Amino acid sequence: MNPTAHSPLSRRAFLKSTAATTFAIAFVPTARAETHAVGTVFASPANLAKAIQTPHGLAFTEKFEETLEEQYLEFLVEHWLQHMDVNFTGGDQVPDVFYALGCETRTDAPFNGTTLRIPAYVDMTKANGGQPIVGPTLTMERGKTTGVLLKNAIQGCGADAIPGVVDNLSGWKPHDFTSTNLHTHGLHVSPQAPSDDVLIILDSEYKPHSEHAGHSAHHTIQSALDATSYAYRYELPSDHPVGTFWYHPHKHGSVAAQVGPGMAGALIVRAPEIENDFDTLLATNCNITANDEEIVVLQTISYFETTTGGGAGQGVFYPYGYYVGAVEDNFDPNTCNGLTPTKAATVPGLGVNGQINPVITMDQGEIKRLRFVNASNGQTIVPQFVGEGAPEVYAIAVDGIALLPPTAPNVAPDALLDPEYFKIDYTVKETDAEAYWTNAELITLAPGQRLDLLIRAGTTAGSFQLQGAAKGSVPMVVEGGDANTAKILMVEVTAEPSTKNQTIPTVSLFEAATIQRPVPPTVAIDGVWPAATQSIEFKTIEENFTEAYPSRPAFVVNDQYFDAVVGDPAQIQLLKGDTDVWNLYSSNDAHIFHIHINSFQALGRSTYDAGNRVYNAPVTYQMPIWRDTIYIDSIGGTDIQLTQAAQKYETYTPGTMVTMASKQVDFTGEFVLHCHNLFHEDNGMMLTVSILDPETGGTDSE
Repeated sequence: MNPTAHSPLSRRAFLKSTAATTFAIAFVPTARAETHAVGTVFASPANLAKAIQTPHGLAFTEKFEETLEEQYLEFLVEHWLQHMDVNFTGGDQVPDVFYALGCETRTDAPFNGTTLRIPAYVDMTKANGGQPIVGPTLTMERGKTTGVLLKNAIQGCGADAIPGVVDNLSGWKPHDFTSTNLHTHGLHVSPQAPSDDVLIILDSEYKPHSEHAGHSAHHTIQSALDATSYAYRYELPSDHPVGTFWYHPHKHGSVAAQVGPGMAGALIVRAPEIENDFDTLLATNCNITANDEEIVVLQTISYFETTTGGGAGQGVFYPYGYYVGAVEDNFDPNTCNGLTPTKAATVPGLGVNGQINPVITMDQGEIKRLRFVNASNGQTIVPQFVGEGAPEVYAIAVDGIALLPPTAPNVAPDALLDPEYFKIDYTVKETDAEAYWTNAELITLAPGQRLDLLIRAGTTAGSFQLQGAAKGSVPMVVEGGDANTAKILMVEVTAEPSTKNQTIPTVSLFEAATIQRPVPPTVAIDGVWPAATQSIEFKTIEENFTEAYPSRPAFVVNDQYFDAVVGDPAQIQLLKGDTDVWNLYSSNDAHIFHIHINSFQALGRSTYDAGNRVYNAPVTYQMPIWRDTIYIDSIGGTDIQLTQAAQKYETYTPGTMVTMASKQVDFTGEFVLHCHNLFHEDNGMMLTVSILDPETGGTDSE
């Protein structure tokens, strides 16, 4: 079921095969994509021979020319070399692994029996189509340098902004739908270009030069070619955790418009086997190897039905309609390849690697590792099997980081000395507060989060549906919001016993000193809850919805919205080396807190006493839980009428408050925190953050 693995241009061996990776899961049949020509991205540069003779060119081609097809070598060498003049020094800086991602509007994207015209990621090393909607899987190895060439050839459909946007400096209205960039979600890497800088902008090659966003945007990219391509370079520290991460666009104002139709992909970080990290321990101790892994990228693919130029089974992604919920007046089909969107399509279920409810086959007693990525715009899912004899479920990692062992051992008289870990208890009640909130935190999969589960097939042959659990039926952190109850995938258990001799890991495996996790914050609870140094309130201001769309900023963090002005100080400033304790809460609506660069330890949650309008004493998780993304929400109350009778909004009381701690290590620079409901982010629910050097007050590059 894994999405197509990206062909990494690695060392002296670019993988030139154009055959799709063999799927490990039998998918529900869908329409096969026609041959996909990537068109203008393979224009041959005239000065290739001259470029190759430079020191950078010689170093590049020494690694890659032997197995890279000529058309790709011409394009990639020319683009990469010119970017390297800005982003790299010395021939030895050629990346260990190289990827080439094209951002373009496909006209042949297959989904649920429909052919879609949507923006998508394509593997630029594969000239022919058949690629799924989901982006190719990238693999990075810690301690090595990975290069990603990103080329933007997205074409528009309809208006390029919602009403009222006059320039690219809007901090709270969606706009500039064809511009993009790249974010490596969850990676601990530098926030400064050419690494995970999400404040740079790549314009589309189809946008007139006079309209390029880079000329008025927060940051302008530095490219020796033009403003439509960029060479990213990621140096993963040698102690970076192995795990499940992902990548997606992050150009403010158009993130939902690109992730919504499927621009996202899994990113797996691995380590050499000799380092005996988590993946190696699972293989050697439990016989659970990479061959037992399934990548599960969850998406809610959205599109509009069409009339003009579109036949049966033809859909189009229409960003204006996606945000506003209507087709603009006097829509011009010439802006959309001759298509006219009519109404939003009804899309059944969740997309799983571009499929609906695919099937995994397992033998009895077999163990699979499911690497979940929630790449939806705003859907929170709590995966649960249905039926007697269904597979058992164990959480082993969240947000790319292996679980810590329990803080306190189980002292019950019948407790095992080294039990299997961590089995999800779907039946635990809130009266057992620590167990309830720990299970709830581990099994809730909010937008942007990742969840690694082991599932062990039982001794009963049959079909078992994995689907989202309903709110209130199992432990979950969802209180006032909604949980998506769609089907995810089906597990078919055969009548044959497994011969793999696999076991579930026990607590002692998670105690291994060779497992790399982030640098822990210097905070100890010891019965005294740490005082917060940062307080983050997410809030939706419903009274600002005086029309179909907000007339004033309606999605705010600490009553601020994203500052898009170049040169302004960051809205939150942290110091390198410091430990910060954060209180995170929502006073209105469901939100998902995400911060870039440094993961944090979620320590516990405090429920809200609405009668006395105070938070109760916090409930500590059974272990600190490493995260970079976490769910918070609030609970609706009384409807309040506005001046017009047809308008009203609800009062809310806060839901649980999360307390977390993070340590700012390794890097300085500017990045962001935001709500990972991407509609909220594009509408302003994001703040700039800087980590500064405590001695100079600046960043390492200044």
